[in-house]
Amino acid sequence: MKRRHQIVLFAVLLLSLTILSPSFDFRGSHYTQERNPEKDTYPGASSLSHEKRAPLDVTVSMSKEEFESFYKLAEEVAASRYIQVKLRNVESEEYKKVLDQEFSLGENGDIILLNSDDVQYYAKKGYLVPLNGTALSKSLGDTIIELRVMTEWNGYQWGMPFDFDPYIIGATASFLNKADLQGLPQNKDQWSKVIKAAQIEDVSLISMNIEDICGASAWMGSLPLGMSPDQIITLQPTSLVNELQQGITLLNELQPQIKTLSEDPVGSASNVKMNTPMFVSTLSRILQEDEAAGDKDRLVSDNLLKPLHAVESRSLVITSGSVEADAASRWIEGMLSASTQKKWFDETKRLSARKEEMKQGAEDSGILNEKFKNQSWFSKDYDPVQSAKSREIVMRFEKQVKQLLRGQINAAQYVSSIRKATNR
Repeated sequence: MKRRHQIVLFAVLLLSLTILSPSFDFRGSHYTQERNPEKDTYPGASSLSHEKRAPLDVTVSMSKEEFESFYKLAEEVAASRYIQVKLRNVESEEYKKVLDQEFSLGENGDIILLNSDDVQYYAKKGYLVPLNGTALSKSLGDTIIELRVMTEWNGYQWGMPFDFDPYIIGATASFLNKADLQGLPQNKDQWSKVIKAAQIEDVSLISMNIEDICGASAWMGSLPLGMSPDQIITLQPTSLVNELQQGITLLNELQPQIKTLSEDPVGSASNVKMNTPMFVSTLSRILQEDEAAGDKDRLVSDNLLKPLHAVESRSLVITSGSVEADAASRWIEGMLSASTQKKWFDETKRLSARKEEMKQGAEDSGILNEKFKNQSWFSKDYDPVQSAKSREIVMRFEKQVKQLLRGQINAAQYVSSIRKATNR
């Protein structure tokens, strides 16, 4: 019996020493040597150092030239924040399909540059991290409110607005003088004047990129009454006889005068001279072409320009599958810094989504303050939520818009097809 008691006591003593000893580890001495006491202090903290931490996966969809600029800035910001990033550029035609597929598999990396209109869509599916609880919450209030509201849902902010690019309608001043106008056409009578002036000169009146359906729709929405798909849907049946008929008549008059291109009309013009007296483009394209041309044949100085109150905006989001939300927040914060945003505007001519940086960019360029001093990029009744819905409707009826602009269907058929589809 005494021998048995001795064995039991020895086992208890050995177990006690094992539990109390900080240096004894059943997992072996190799694990003990690699442990980082500083990292183990906080539950859930990553055991990887900055050097060993996996790079942040960042997914975007840009042109080759734009991606080169973005890549350079992304690397600079990452280095300054002791973070590594791995960037991927996806073709625009495949972007949404790729994102949807990867989200469903939980393989979307850490950060995505989304069209701001799409942020709510992915937030509602539970694919994004709300930014209110991250280091970015302090910077959200510095962004332009019209863009910020686009990324809000259910009381939370799901994206950090990064940049935006307004659609612009332009016209040569000399042509408008021939049409007896001091400014861009505002009503049906003034549009009839510019149509007549183009017929006299035997030229197409206006050119636009038919592949940029949002830009084409922005122009149609600026016409009297508003003839973009989202506006036609909201029209009441009582307007079929009066206002709507006027809109249909104007569209039929304009249809033969529209020159459709598969690229931006500004980028396709040789020596920055437009081959039509009027055009629809984006602000960034106009400024880029002017910069490339130097002081010769400037589009800004030779044309009257006006925002179409539709913008292409993008926001940075953190995916719910990211295990590096803190590092992702710090990198995004760096991308929104004043110095980085200035470099981004200088490289791409896309306006900053931060209020002060956007104003600074306008002041530095000089041209923006001169041409758009009393003009707003957003209409007075701008509704970001409605803007997202309108974009969905425009994309839904892309086929009808293209058919109309190409002259394959007339205005009445265009309007009728949209109204029939929505009344089913």
